[in-house]
Amino acid sequence: MCSISNGVSAGPSKYSAVSAMPQKGVSKKKDRTCLICCGPTRVAFLGIDVCRACSVFYKRNEQRNEFTCRASTRDCPIGEELNCKRCRFDHIERLLKQSSASSHAVSSPSDQSPDASQSPQRLLQSSSPSTSSNGSHRNELPILDRLKTHYRSMSWMRLNSELQCLPNPPHPCEISLESGPYFPATFASLTTSNRTLMTALLDFGCCVFPELSYLQNKEKWDIVVNNFYRFRLFEGIYRACLFFPDDLNRTFGGYSTWVSATCLPSFCSDAPTGDREGLENYFDRNSTRMQEIPQARSLVHRVNPSHEEFLFIVALMFWTFGDMPVRDEITHLGERYRDAILKELHAFYREERRMEDYAARLGELMILLPVFDRSHEIKEHFEMLRLLDIIPEDCFTYQLQKAE
Repeated sequence: MCSISNGVSAGPSKYSAVSAMPQKGVSKKKDRTCLICCGPTRVAFLGIDVCRACSVFYKRNEQRNEFTCRASTRDCPIGEELNCKRCRFDHIERLLKQSSASSHAVSSPSDQSPDASQSPQRLLQSSSPSTSSNGSHRNELPILDRLKTHYRSMSWMRLNSELQCLPNPPHPCEISLESGPYFPATFASLTTSNRTLMTALLDFGCCVFPELSYLQNKEKWDIVVNNFYRFRLFEGIYRACLFFPDDLNRTFGGYSTWVSATCLPSFCSDAPTGDREGLENYFDRNSTRMQEIPQARSLVHRVNPSHEEFLFIVALMFWTFGDMPVRDEITHLGERYRDAILKELHAFYREERRMEDYAARLGELMILLPVFDRSHEIKEHFEMLRLLDIIPEDCFTYQLQKAE
């Protein structure tokens, strides 16, 4: 569960509004940067930010590309000094495949995904994170557009995956994001939902924040694990306020399962082994932890974040590293993304909500960030479950809290 603590309000900062949506294929900015050779271009050839020279090179060799890498690594760095035809072709091919995959990972035909393909060196070293947006989306809020699209896709995948793992899954016609169905959480469902959420968060992070996909696997995993606990707490409380407005003692443990004091006796019904009596005594000694659910729900109910505000908080949480050690490049990338997210939040209040003075509202929203940063307390719960032999040491859920 989570403890309630006082947060620090954050006021708005001034910034220049992002330009309006450009016409198809042409940016209203004077120059765009080619993601292959880093040269200037006004047109996004091949549907991605590559210049005409790179586009002509790719089309000319699309059917016959028998080049050999000059360095024999097939990993020559992108940039002005790229002089390897093999790697030049491969880099363009990779961007096109990623752009195609991103455009198909949508929840409905009218909800087109923005371009999520950028070069690693360019993105990790650039002065601003990827904020390009394709299709019919407004160009002022590209990160929010990606958040909406891929959060819905992630939610649908998690709901279906969890329900299909049940002994008697519901009929497909009975499954929906609006009505579930939803069940009390058990040990087995917790393990399933945690596995599903971690897989979904990896894909969600790479789709919403394209730079993440170019990091080393361990770095990606560490960032997602670091985000896992606060995301699960915040999303669980937020969704419980929507689906169970009259039961303040409930929160979501997985996407399809809820937790409250009433379901604790049956929680370990499908656990493989363990000291059940010891677990009951542990819950009795820590019964005050369950009282924190209504406290957290009361706070979220008071702030009453809209869906867009919920997504903005999720995005800010994603790039909040705390004490986790990361490379300087990743630290700077996180800082740039937090800045870009806050700028879009300002634009959202001004342009979407037509709010002239939103400093107080922004301060209320920022209070939620430290409140749900309680990963240490959740790890203590998992460690106690292992000591009581409820969770085996090789359990995925337990290994998550050991990953850091």
